Amino acid sequence: MNLETISEVAGPRSIPDTYVAIPSADHMNKPILLIDDDRPYRQALRLYLENHGFTCKEAEDGREALVLLDGGLDVDLIISDYHMPVINGLDFLKALSSRGRGQDVRVILVSGNMTKEIEKEAKQAGAFAFLEKPYDFKELLALVSRAGKLYAPPKRSL
Repeated sequence: MNLETISEVAGPRSIPDTYVAIPSADHMNKPILLIDDDRPYRQALRLYLENHGFTCKEAEDGREALVLLDGGLDVDLIISDYHMPVINGLDFLKALSSRGRGQDVRVILVSGNMTKEIEKEAKQAGAFAFLEKPYDFKELLALVSRAGKLYAPPKRSL
């Protein structure tokens, strides 16, 4: 998937207001950590989320993500691919869950071939949600919104 495809398919004008996630004031400065070994896809996702008002940090795999988090990166939401070298998404999730502050972080796990077994293990390890690749960016924004404590609902003017 290239950047042009994402902007054509899921540009900001193509997403209904009910799906637009609005960063809350408390979390405007907390980035979303994006973990995916597919660099172009990861960068496209970052650009898409930043276009919707979020800040993002990137990691190539679970090991790099753990280094960032252990180094003090403060996040409330992580979007991680499942199939990655070094430390895959499920092993990353398990490692994150064993860390004290990792238990408050919500993780959306994505995969091109999500199985019920992977979902079950990920749920036991604390995954917030799952998305099958290729996913609809509207669905991703809805999950980001559903992350509850992280983001306020869109404000409606009267």
